[in-house]
Amino acid sequence: MATPDSVVALAKELSALGADWQVHGYGGTQHAFTNPAANDTERGTVYDAQADKRSWIAMKNFLAEQFENLESNK
Repeated sequence: MATPDSVVALAKELSALGADWQVHGYGGTQHAFTNPAANDTERGTVYDAQADKRSWIAMKNFLAEQFENLESNK
């Protein structure tokens, strides 16, 4: 469970290396927000249906982009 400072440090490092990267943050969520069985507020693991849906869309968009890149490089 990364702190905001560690995410910023990672962003700086990846940018310095010229990496193509993204970080998606889903406000008000906890760890394991895509796991419908997650329901432990003390451990910080709680399912969030809206964030789950949004992250699934983001992943599908990312994969579609990657496959488009593969096709265009043939």
